[in-house]
Amino acid sequence: MLPHAESTLANAMTPLVLCTLIIIVTLAVSGVAKIKEPTSTVTAIVNLKLDQWLPVKPIAKILPWAELTLAAALLLLPGIWQVLAAIATVVLFIGYWAAIARAVVQGNTATCNCFGSASTAPVSMFTLIRNTALLMASFGALIGAIVTRGSVLTMLLATDVDGWLWLIGAGLAALVLWSIHRSEQTVRTVEQPVTDQPAESQPLPGNEAEDYLRSPIPFASLRYPAKKGEKSNEGAEVNLRYLSATQARLLIFVSPTCGSCQPVIEQLADWHQRLPMLGVHPVVSSESYLQQMDLPADMQPFVDPESKTGMLFGGATPSAVALGTDELLAGGPVYGSDDVTRFVEDIIGEMEHASAETAKATLVQEEAIKETDGEA
Repeated sequence: MLPHAESTLANAMTPLVLCTLIIIVTLAVSGVAKIKEPTSTVTAIVNLKLDQWLPVKPIAKILPWAELTLAAALLLLPGIWQVLAAIATVVLFIGYWAAIARAVVQGNTATCNCFGSASTAPVSMFTLIRNTALLMASFGALIGAIVTRGSVLTMLLATDVDGWLWLIGAGLAALVLWSIHRSEQTVRTVEQPVTDQPAESQPLPGNEAEDYLRSPIPFASLRYPAKKGEKSNEGAEVNLRYLSATQARLLIFVSPTCGSCQPVIEQLADWHQRLPMLGVHPVVSSESYLQQMDLPADMQPFVDPESKTGMLFGGATPSAVALGTDELLAGGPVYGSDDVTRFVEDIIGEMEHASAETAKATLVQEEAIKETDGEA
């Protein structure tokens, strides 16, 4: 093909090349994330209730490398190999779409770990919309492969200035949307410790007070576990503001089916014991999950049916948020096993420091009183 004709074809196919680039980036990001944390794939298969049909461990080992292989093939291989890679990609994304659609229809709100443990939001209609868009993009990639029979890299090299402006504009739009999403979903709000007087609480070590903007506790509710005679997930309802009116609360959203939640669940009893001045409460989306968790008898868990309240705090598991007694958030929300652990440990550290300072001040006061009495 003549260079001019090749350039003209590349420009005409720019929208389809863009579809292929979207698929390549998606596969690459997903594959790398799954390789970094293989258990996330196992968790996803179990969460989506696919383990009765799929061999869990082999899939968890093969899937990330298959995604990376397809990404490389779409980028580099021309001719029939490009077409075969595109067909395999369409089949893969049909499978992904079907798994999410099934979960949405069944009301399964467990996390899909579609991009490893970094994507811990529960499955929702938005997840299905995203997968629908990716499926359409994969069909675009297939059409492009059939028409051009060239690799994406070849098509990019043949694209002229107009075509590149098209691609750059689309890339900038994607970057803006991604930035907005990250700022809203993973704002790792600078933690602030909970005290008996949260309005006067100090920032965690290394943070400035103005870094954490305390926002009102949302008008939302949780449910107590059902008592005898009550239906599951239909226990007494309690408003978050009412709950925190008498005592600062630490809500920890977890799921026993979430692999990254396990380290958090294992520490709940210890945190409960070390923070007697707070109400430390695990929150699950289904009451049946409580039967899978070994919680202290004196620890009060809560149920958040369909994760409606959890969604107000980002909808991720594990995550944690502290409620102050003044109807304002006192810390968080924070997301992910490491950040939740760090968040709680920082609160414990601040509490222990405050207790030590109080004890020291009391001792000084007592000694001063004794000296005064002695002089009298």
